[in-house]
Amino acid sequence: MKKVILKLTLPAFIVVLFTVQSFSQGLRPYQNPKYGVDSASRMECAMNISLYSEFYKQKNYKDAVTPWRKVFNNAPKASKNTYIKGATIYKNLIIKEKSSSRKQELIDTLMLIYDKRIEFFGEKGKVLSYKGVDLYTFRKDTEKQQVYDILTEAITLEGKKSKSAVITIYMKTIVELYKEGKLDGEKVIDGYSFCMETLDKTTEYNKALVAKGGKYEKRGNKELKKIDTTLGNIEALFSESGAANCDALVRIFGAKCQENKDNIKWLKKVNKLLKSTDCTDSDLFAKSAERQYTLEPSADAAHNLARLFLKREEYTKAEKYYEEATKLQDDKSKKALYYYEWSQLAFAMENLSKVRQLSNKSLENNPKDGKPYIMIGKAYAASQKMKIGKETVEHNTVYWVAVDAFVKAKRVDPSVAEQANKLIATYKKYFPKYEEWFMAIGSKEGDSYTVGGWINVTTKVRFK
Repeated sequence: MKKVILKLTLPAFIVVLFTVQSFSQGLRPYQNPKYGVDSASRMECAMNISLYSEFYKQKNYKDAVTPWRKVFNNAPKASKNTYIKGATIYKNLIIKEKSSSRKQELIDTLMLIYDKRIEFFGEKGKVLSYKGVDLYTFRKDTEKQQVYDILTEAITLEGKKSKSAVITIYMKTIVELYKEGKLDGEKVIDGYSFCMETLDKTTEYNKALVAKGGKYEKRGNKELKKIDTTLGNIEALFSESGAANCDALVRIFGAKCQENKDNIKWLKKVNKLLKSTDCTDSDLFAKSAERQYTLEPSADAAHNLARLFLKREEYTKAEKYYEEATKLQDDKSKKALYYYEWSQLAFAMENLSKVRQLSNKSLENNPKDGKPYIMIGKAYAASQKMKIGKETVEHNTVYWVAVDAFVKAKRVDPSVAEQANKLIATYKKYFPKYEEWFMAIGSKEGDSYTVGGWINVTTKVRFK
């Protein structure tokens, strides 16, 4: 045992000598009041810092804790590292501790470490984030309410610098408290909105870091990947919480609609929540969406109204707002979505040529989306009742171009392959029969053929 101690203390003694000498450009430990009240206590503090630091490097947290505690108790202002390394030491001791009562004492000390770090070195938002996450890790069964309070303050203070992991723990805590009956549904909804707003801020902040380049770029990109995962986690937690149903949202926000009719921030939040929970056919959505558009005409507000009137089968109004939405929207992916939804409206109105026109507009903005090709194919297939072509057998040639569109859909977008294959199998059954075609038209399989009417597309002759 003595040999082990000698091996550990000798390097530590060397480190002490180095530490003392390193202060030649500033105050030496025995001169610096942050190390103690007098020269003797200051030199002892420097020795203890070196001792626990050496044990810490070796991950020997059991032996590190005694000299560390002396520094913590006697020289709280000595260094921020006292608290950074102290938290690591205690978390490792907590994990390994078998005694339940002793484990709770260690957790208490860990919480004290964070409190003292804030007291002497500030960074309250960042340190509260650590404290809240660790309290959730070690005491989530008994202190969720405290975790909720701590992380609410932490994220509020950190704002755009909030970390994804902290936001996820915060939302988990909210949902768990709700399921235990300790938070109401409105708090869950408010918490979800708060998380999403914060993630929007952190996204912009980390994009700015990436733009700086160098070491900032790597850090920003790393966090952006985490944010992307966190967005999905928050959405999942919210949707599975039980608080995110349409009836609850209408009940909570319906009573507040009149008093917030001029509060554009409130209207945007409510409309976003109603959309995310598929609650766009409610009267509340109608009122809040129309009011938002009146106060602040925008692509998003126009889109809300377009979807609303589409669901209500008020097609003329829906078309008006889809047109407004596409004019006001600059983001190509959103513009593509608006045109695609508008093409569905045109299909419902049986304006088949407009289905193709709008689908092509969608593809101009997002060429890799297969859904507009599906819509074009459906419009072609629906044209069979128009009896395009002089001969009866030609009326079914629309299924050739319909299948062509479905094939193209799955080629550009594998995510629609299953739907496209089902449609292909359905409409291939209606291809012309060889005998009928040969007698009426005379061309053979593989020859070019132009489907007339509004379609006016050249394809290849095929038979069932």
